[in-house]
Amino acid sequence: MGTGALESDISERVVPVDNIQLMFHYKKPFKVKSPDNAFLQQPRSVITGLNNTYSDVSTQGEAGVVFVEFFPAGAGHFFDFPLNHIENISINLNDIIKSSIMEVEDMLQLKDSPEEKAQVIEGFLLKRFAPIPSHDFKIVNAGIKIIKEHKGQVNVKSLSGKLSVTTKSLERKFSQFIGKTPKQFIKLIRFREILSDFDNNKNINLTEYAYRNGYFDQSHFIHDFKIYSGLTPKEFLIRYCKETDSPPHR
Repeated sequence: MGTGALESDISERVVPVDNIQLMFHYKKPFKVKSPDNAFLQQPRSVITGLNNTYSDVSTQGEAGVVFVEFFPAGAGHFFDFPLNHIENISINLNDIIKSSIMEVEDMLQLKDSPEEKAQVIEGFLLKRFAPIPSHDFKIVNAGIKIIKEHKGQVNVKSLSGKLSVTTKSLERKFSQFIGKTPKQFIKLIRFREILSDFDNNKNINLTEYAYRNGYFDQSHFIHDFKIYSGLTPKEFLIRYCKETDSPPHR
């Protein structure tokens, strides 16, 4: 969880991450531009599902936000609907849990310090906590661990075998508790691993980046990367990897 306030207008490219996120704006909400150039003003309180692509986010004057980033299987403990229902979209939390969110929004306006604002959100989440069934939780977490250990270079059939479940059962559990199918989540993790590779290994060529991350076809590598980031790998390296920071999480 994090809190922050900005006074100047800032615009940033935001690329997909592997976890569901909440944002509680206590000042002016952000403006979001999608790849099809549609603009959306975020609501005061928003939940964002796992995305397949990037967006451009800008502040519109003075901004302040409390930001919550769950572990990949964490959001399932707090929301009682299948998380693939918010795949690739952001939803006004008031449309899901209206009375509680209105109270949280009012309380955030009354608190001065970041610590006090964070405590408001922690209290809200603790009231909503309901454990995922232990068998499902163990399978989903074990699946996430295997995918990350293999850096997204594992197929669904192999993953199901390692977990001793059918591919259909695994797909249902991932869709419900993570918000993506195993295949989609694997592709997302592979993209995140490519970004990490860019950061950690700056003196290799694009072909080697592709091979290291499981691509044996350069055009496939470029195609997938551009869907997630809006840029080719070369464009991304030129724009971001000469700087300290990569594009922020969504």
